Amino acid sequence: MTTLLMLLGCQSITLSQEWDLDRLRLLAVRAEPAEPRPGEAVSFTSLGYAPDGEGWGAIWFACVVGSELGCSFDSTLLDGLADLESMTPEEQVELVAALQAAGLIGFEPGFAPAWTVPEGALAGLTEEEALEGTSATVQVTLTTAPEGGPGETELVLRRIPISLAPTPNTNPDIGTFEVQGDALAAGAGLTGAAGREYEIVATLAGELEEYAYVTTAGGSETRTEALEWRWYTDVGTLAAPVSVSVDDPTPTSDTILWTPDEAGEGVLHAVVLDGRGGMGWWSVAVTVE
Repeated sequence: MTTLLMLLGCQSITLSQEWDLDRLRLLAVRAEPAEPRPGEAVSFTSLGYAPDGEGWGAIWFACVVGSELGCSFDSTLLDGLADLESMTPEEQVELVAALQAAGLIGFEPGFAPAWTVPEGALAGLTEEEALEGTSATVQVTLTTAPEGGPGETELVLRRIPISLAPTPNTNPDIGTFEVQGDALAAGAGLTGAAGREYEIVATLAGELEEYAYVTTAGGSETRTEALEWRWYTDVGTLAAPVSVSVDDPTPTSDTILWTPDEAGEGVLHAVVLDGRGGMGWWSVAVTVE
């Protein structure tokens, strides 16, 4: 043990920054609606990344009662997906039906993830407990399949609140995206110069939501959601400004400094989370000259 500790102490281990897109990542999963009721249909969209322009696929499962390890299902059912194209239409329908019975809600590309919350999702809860609700587990397995080598795999778990809350959560959206003070149109790309620093500001669309919160004592109080901002890129570096205002405890905008390091193409993502399970994002294709 002493020898192992000495060896580790002599090695320099460099961990990538959270914003650095250098591997397969699932950056965000958005449910619509963000806080469904029993019996309500939910659709899902995701923000994923694979390095070097590799294609990636995802398999989605959902369950109301999940564990820290995700939903329980017969993983051998997934083996049939490899032979899906060679199956007859009848065999494909039979396989998909078996997977859906096991909790499959979609696979990408080809089968957009969607799920209907079971009618009995809140069964056994009191009226007060149903207002607070429970959570479903959405399990997403990402894979890449590059030519001539093994692919990467990443498992991501996402909690989806289910309740009868009078003020159910809705997803936040980014309304404006500014670069050096100029607004960038939705879907527009960004061209920058290597070595130059750019100030980028993302701002929430609309106002912060207020919601009814059930306390541990069983009472109710009104709270205002607090946002969390996350940024990602595979080109250059990201850093927060040195001067950060602390006057506003719930800022509705966020600023980042982006410095591209060399010519090339990549992406820049801003993700906003509302702390209640809702999220939104703004993605920009970047070109560095």
